Amino acid sequence: MDITAQDAVQSIINGLCMGGTYVLIGLGLTLILGIMNILQFAHGEVYMVGAFIVYLLCVLNGVNLYLAVVISMIATAVLGLILERVFLRPLKGVFLSYVCVTTGLSLILQTAVMLVFSKGVKQLPSLWGGSFSVGGMFISRERVVAIVIALLLTLALYSFLKWTRYGLAMTASAQHREGALMQGINPNLMSALVVAIGSGLAAVGGALGGSIFNLDPYMGGLAFMKGVTLIVIGGLGSIPGAVVGGLFLGVAESLLALFFGSQMGIILPLVLVIIFLLFRPKGLFGHD
Repeated sequence: MDITAQDAVQSIINGLCMGGTYVLIGLGLTLILGIMNILQFAHGEVYMVGAFIVYLLCVLNGVNLYLAVVISMIATAVLGLILERVFLRPLKGVFLSYVCVTTGLSLILQTAVMLVFSKGVKQLPSLWGGSFSVGGMFISRERVVAIVIALLLTLALYSFLKWTRYGLAMTASAQHREGALMQGINPNLMSALVVAIGSGLAAVGGALGGSIFNLDPYMGGLAFMKGVTLIVIGGLGSIPGAVVGGLFLGVAESLLALFFGSQMGIILPLVLVIIFLLFRPKGLFGHD
């Protein structure tokens, strides 16, 4: 099969679009891990639940798509607060317990969605229908919108962490928990805030993925794997690392699928995790 320049450009755009959803997943995971020292195994299912909340509001009840995304973001943030207070906070420092509990939560959320919405692939409305031409190549509007939304949310999170009181407190907690505690920063408040923010970002990622691609009750497992891959590539607690890692992973997967078939795109995250753990365990932007 002959691959044209238009195919390559379209593949790169698709990769950037998917990479944007990876970034939204990875940012939440890396912040939760950095502040709470917990790998939230149910984070992928939060991503999935966020997408299905949009489906419930938009497809089944006629709510505007963008309004549904905002409502889903708020609803999953509340869900994150509940998960943090009831399940995650009591288990901080108990590795095996939180692994078992969060893994169980992921299965419970997955089963609940299957019972409510049934199995099968579903689709959300397009973010913005149609395409536009650039240099004779047609580019999908909805993919551009998804990339812009992901980057804007990333910039908003970066600004929050760098220039707000609570954001600076979260950064301090991630960098040195004991020092932050000595400065009067409430670790429980930081934990609740970071899980809520991470859950809200994941919900938007799920909505973008469900609109451009498909959504199903099993989509959270793959999303979680991609989020862990970003942590390994970018470095623990690094927002630039999560962004660069997510966009790189999305584009690399898309191009490999174009040139060598979809199976190459599927195994790429596993190969990257192995390579980075062997040769650069701190990631691209992590610190020793």
